[in-house]
Amino acid sequence: MALMRTLVAAGLKRGKGSFAGIFLLMALTAAALTFTVSMYADLNAREEAALAEIGAGDVYAVDMATNLTDEVAAEVEALSEVSEARLNGALSVPVRFYDAGGEAVDKNPTSGTALVAWGDALDFRLFSDDGTHLVDGAFEPGPDEVYVPASLKVAPGVQVGDELEVLVGDEARRFTIAGFFEDPQLGTPFLEMKRYVVAQGAYDEVGSLVDAAVAQGGEPADVLSSSSKMSAYRMAEINVRLSDEARATGTTSTDLARLIADEVAWENTATGMFAADTLAGYAMMVVVIGGAVLGVFALLLFVIALVICTHAIATSIEEDYADYGTLKALGLSNRSLRGMLGVEYVGVSLLGLAAGLGLGWTLVPPVLPFFAQFTGVLATNAAPPAAALLLLAALLALVAAVVVCKTHKLSRISPLVAFRGGAADVTFRSRAARPLGGSHLGLGLAVRAIVSAKRRYVGLAGCALVMCAFIVLVFGIGGALGGPNAAKKAFGMWTSDVSATLVSPDASFDEVERVIEEVSPIEKSWKESFAMVSFGGESHSFAGLSDLSLVTGVVAGRLPIHDNEALIGGNLAKSMGLGIGDELAVDGADGEERRFVVCGLLSAMFNAGYGTILTYDGVCDLAGKGADVAETARQYVLFDPQKADEARAAIEARFGDAVDARPAGMFSDTEGMIGLIQQLFTIMGFAMAAVAATLVFLAVSLIIGRMFTVERHDLGVYRALGFTTRALRVQFALRFFLVALAGCSAGATLAALGGSWLMGQLFGLFGVSRFAIDTNPLMVGGLTLGLSTLFLIAAYVSARKVKRVDVRELVEE
Repeated sequence: MALMRTLVAAGLKRGKGSFAGIFLLMALTAAALTFTVSMYADLNAREEAALAEIGAGDVYAVDMATNLTDEVAAEVEALSEVSEARLNGALSVPVRFYDAGGEAVDKNPTSGTALVAWGDALDFRLFSDDGTHLVDGAFEPGPDEVYVPASLKVAPGVQVGDELEVLVGDEARRFTIAGFFEDPQLGTPFLEMKRYVVAQGAYDEVGSLVDAAVAQGGEPADVLSSSSKMSAYRMAEINVRLSDEARATGTTSTDLARLIADEVAWENTATGMFAADTLAGYAMMVVVIGGAVLGVFALLLFVIALVICTHAIATSIEEDYADYGTLKALGLSNRSLRGMLGVEYVGVSLLGLAAGLGLGWTLVPPVLPFFAQFTGVLATNAAPPAAALLLLAALLALVAAVVVCKTHKLSRISPLVAFRGGAADVTFRSRAARPLGGSHLGLGLAVRAIVSAKRRYVGLAGCALVMCAFIVLVFGIGGALGGPNAAKKAFGMWTSDVSATLVSPDASFDEVERVIEEVSPIEKSWKESFAMVSFGGESHSFAGLSDLSLVTGVVAGRLPIHDNEALIGGNLAKSMGLGIGDELAVDGADGEERRFVVCGLLSAMFNAGYGTILTYDGVCDLAGKGADVAETARQYVLFDPQKADEARAAIEARFGDAVDARPAGMFSDTEGMIGLIQQLFTIMGFAMAAVAATLVFLAVSLIIGRMFTVERHDLGVYRALGFTTRALRVQFALRFFLVALAGCSAGATLAALGGSWLMGQLFGLFGVSRFAIDTNPLMVGGLTLGLSTLFLIAAYVSARKVKRVDVRELVEE
């Protein structure tokens, strides 16, 4: 045992450079994986715990108060699978935001609002002032205060002290934002509805204004239709909880939603019902995408560490061939030698993974508050989840398997080889038949060195392949999202430059368009209609456009032409088993069934892939809007989009309150999130490029160090023949450049050919089944050549060890 400890210590000391590199890469791998898995697990766990804490249900629904009544709640609660159906009131009111100085913060009307009373709705918890933890205890807002979800920090970008203005007809009521609250149901910016909490007295006051406005102007057709955005009316929310018995039998929130749809007549006309699992999916969208990218990056680090580990073992055996033979002659068994190398490499990997585990665990808590604005919940991190520990254990087992496989070569060494110095087993076989010489001597020697010992360079080529594939993929995503409207097109969204909503009957669209054209010619104009329809147990979005050429995400089939045709999202098609030519049957607002022929499949982040596109008249009919209903809103695209603000100002100056010029299209409130996603991938691209450059220098330094020792005698011969140090360094650099160029080319080709498919699988979780990464030849070629050049530079720098070769010393040996 003492001998083994001595040999292990000597091996670690001799190869300290390689072991330090392996330790560092394993630590980075473990840190990235621990961070990713912990973040995902913690946020999911907090989402589930927060739903239970606030008393939320397994199914959430919102509807007109005249539809969702106490009788309906009693009918739902009577189901054997239901333990509670909690009903509370809410007010739908248009809102605007202002900063502390009175300047407008947001130009977009919120897609849907639910103003609720503190104590009547769910038992929400507040964020602390610094946003790092949740406040213990319940604190009702003041009479002129409001609590808003944390997602409003992103869009529209408000802070504590800013103001929220409630608009009810000709009346306006302002509330000061006093804090942010945790909302695991509607707190994500990816949902249409936003919930705001005020004191009971303030709620009653606004409710009186709403009742007066409804008595004068009536109610909209449903809660989430496009016509309801600018209306004020009473709503009701219901949270339905599964019974313990039903939960024990494996009944899920989705099952409960389907059960309510089958058993309760109200659900056939409900305008907004969602299973808790569906709401959690919306909340975790950014986490899933970010986690997938970080996970791939972590595995990239591990692959490089594994390649270096494999190369180090192979070159160690080749370099110390005679020494191992001597140890065998002294009585050490093959098993003992393999165990010695196993302790060295597996032990260093274990230490690196353990250090990375601690680092990743430390990094999670400071980052979790940042994700609260995307998920609506604030998670905590008590300990690394079991999934992270199991994953790291699997990686360690893989390292052990590689060590076992590579050290099998030790069995080929016999004690007799020790007396020959391994010369019989280490030979130079050149397959480059062309004689060396001329001005390209360095290149010829580099090629001959590669083909003579090509196994030494397999790992290098593998490192170059995975690094270049990842970099091209990340830059390809960034390029696909980088243009002014590129992200919207990639995600299947359409937006206008100017919106116009007629508030007064005295205004007309002809006048509005004349005002706009004084600023810029109009390229396109269209009408939009929107409705939520419940079927299959949940509510789904239906959109209609008077100009369907705006929809660009058709992956199969065609756009709808007739009012009974439907372009459906990919996830809806999968969940219902629908294909082109099949029929989609849904109930309209009047309770009558409508049948639509599926004419195509849609790739778009519209209702997470569960949305449906119809003709404009088709949605109007589905939502119960007759042909005699006056058109109130239009969208415009200008020939000069830069003049959109000027056009809006001209409309406001000409019409005042008679025309609302705030952006009101379907995706008008996605600007903040789209910009954030663009920044995320742009920053990630350059960050990954910087990391790749660092990894190149690290990997090359470790690989070339071992290779230099193995070829030390050959280098001495070259020096004796008159080769300069610079010539030998150039030859080393050319070897690495040629191998890296081949690996990078293969990696770039794989990313260019398969990257779009891979990202389609990831974004397909949210409806974007067709995502084309940017495969610009100049970008792909530039990244390939640039990364290969980094290998060349790194090899030239690392090969400075050639200066240490002393010909006299080699002769003495």
